Amino acid sequence: MSINDIPLDIVINSIAIAGLLLVLYLYRISKKSTIATKDPKKKRTINTATFGGIQEDSEPSLKLRNPKDVPEPSDEFKSFELLDDVINDKQRKIIDNASSLKKPHPLLMSLTRDINDPKELMDIIKNDPELVVKVIKVANSSLFALRKSITTINHAIVYLGVLQAKNIAMQFALEHSAEFISQEQKRAYHRIWKASFLASSIGLLIAKDLKMDNSAELSTRCLLDYLGDISLLTAKPEIATFYLNNTSFFERVLNIQNILGTNASIMGKAFAKNAQLPEEIVESLGANTLPLVDKLKDSELSLEQQGVVAFSYIICRITDMIVFERAMDNVNIDEISYAETGCESFFHSEALVQHYGLGRINSTLRKAKFRQDVASIVDRLALNS
Repeated sequence: MSINDIPLDIVINSIAIAGLLLVLYLYRISKKSTIATKDPKKKRTINTATFGGIQEDSEPSLKLRNPKDVPEPSDEFKSFELLDDVINDKQRKIIDNASSLKKPHPLLMSLTRDINDPKELMDIIKNDPELVVKVIKVANSSLFALRKSITTINHAIVYLGVLQAKNIAMQFALEHSAEFISQEQKRAYHRIWKASFLASSIGLLIAKDLKMDNSAELSTRCLLDYLGDISLLTAKPEIATFYLNNTSFFERVLNIQNILGTNASIMGKAFAKNAQLPEEIVESLGANTLPLVDKLKDSELSLEQQGVVAFSYIICRITDMIVFERAMDNVNIDEISYAETGCESFFHSEALVQHYGLGRINSTLRKAKFRQDVASIVDRLALNS
């Protein structure tokens, strides 16, 4: 029997049935594809109260670079071992030298508290007339481009906002703990000061854009990430060159470890402990370089603390590219990845972003408004001065 001998109604019904079966098959395939993306073996990202604004897994990488075009990390990076504790007398001596130069500012511990009330902050700052003068001076600087001068600390706090005023006061409290014996050392410190200010500002912009429920805490934490650098610079003026000569974060860590047998994480933790800062800050500062070597998830910190460290690490490495490496004049990267930045400090960043559910940071980085806000801050900081 040829196809011409088959009744027309049977042919039509057969085609209809075949079409229905095809639709059902394609539907099942699409469902399988959807389910397959939810890999049951995949580690879930962290959605704690601290990161309440992030409710989804990380966005996929844009894959902006062909893998063949991405350079291999240096041999130094591949073989690098991060020191994570005081292991010998040389380290102990350096830490003691940094700690004994000047006692931490008596108000530093109070300023690290979660402060939301302007009156509470004013009551803290007004106890140190020098701190009052310095906060007012910064408020009247070109950084904020005021049309009318601010003359009282209360006005400064109201205008700047509690968080901004607190972070500025904290920076000056940290400066109180440092002593400088050379112009190069002083220049390096002011570069670190600008980096900490920019990091806290970028951290706040991103945390607010992602609707994180502790944006103020994260902003302050980004500022404190540079505490170890201040301690190192105070103890050893000769390392100032690593903050002035376009040195990358990894090169800075590597060279300082080779020269001094310690690093900013160890020093920051020691300083914070000496200043009697909250224990969670002490411990997280001691872990703030672990993302460089992909060991944060193996630390003894709680998952929430690890998330804070991961967020701060990402923000501070972006800041480093602007302030210290001068690899860019603004945040002109589209994603947090080694392929995009070509910077070894981001080598493990995609895994970091995925593990801690921080992928939506990439969306913020691409927003024109965010880039404009950061560019404005960078311009007012006058990094070349």
